[in-house]
Amino acid sequence: MTSIRARLLAKALPLTGLKAVFSDEAKLRASIPKARAKKVAAPGKALHRKFKVTETAKNGYPIFTLAPKSGSHRRILYIHGGAYVLDIQPGYWTLLAEMVHRTDATVVAPCYPLTPEHDWQQSYDWMMPVYDALVEEVGADNITIMGDSAGAGFALGLTQMLRDQGKAMPHKMILLSPWLDVSMTDPMQPALSKKDRILGIGGLRAAGEWWAGESGAVDIPPVSPLFGALEGLPPIAVFTGTFDLLWPDARKLKEKAEAADMPLDYFEFPAMQHVWMLFPIPEGKKARKQIADFINADLEAAAV
Repeated sequence: MTSIRARLLAKALPLTGLKAVFSDEAKLRASIPKARAKKVAAPGKALHRKFKVTETAKNGYPIFTLAPKSGSHRRILYIHGGAYVLDIQPGYWTLLAEMVHRTDATVVAPCYPLTPEHDWQQSYDWMMPVYDALVEEVGADNITIMGDSAGAGFALGLTQMLRDQGKAMPHKMILLSPWLDVSMTDPMQPALSKKDRILGIGGLRAAGEWWAGESGAVDIPPVSPLFGALEGLPPIAVFTGTFDLLWPDARKLKEKAEAADMPLDYFEFPAMQHVWMLFPIPEGKKARKQIADFINADLEAAAV
């Protein structure tokens, strides 16, 4: 049964205005200058007291790192969501801090180039050296790639590119409420749009076209990594909710993995909104523990 907190959250989410913005291309485009005018949401003072927090930059785009004060040889490359339009938001730091605490891994959170100023090719070209540097630092076997929404699509597309280029693969991948097909043409989505209190079809369809760039091809990988092959990828965990506009993407990925006999742990939460695991609700707490357990599974097995 859905918790009281989750039901209250669903009622409150429309007050954020995100649903209205993501439902209409004109409103989404109008929101971008305001979003760009805001300072990127950096980790707060409380996190500086608990962890070793650093900020670097690559070509003017910040890269934040949260690390245990004792250090760590493991890395979580976290790629944030926001329809490829919005930068990292304050709410992410609670999730990422919990991941550091639960896994004893260092989280690296890059703020990559966004649309409509940039397309997928420019963003992937920017991100690839970030991943390469982590491999050089700790080795690919010590890296988990993780992302939510558009960031989850980015994570899968990036990993497909790593495979195709013959590069070292990350140890694991975690996809939270993943946006894997930016065409927004699934027949289930019009009905789901009435249940999802954050996302809308019109705005996401426009953002997907901006992400595709001049070619306009939205139904090819890695623009929409759902259309890419899964063979040769590391083990994947997918978290999705049945009131999420992007739920069909996750379902299709599960079916595709089963057909390819690929390892994929699938966590489907009934009546959960988009990116519910970021929120302080019982279902979010449960999902965050499952995420950490997936990351820690190898260590627990080795200790047996």
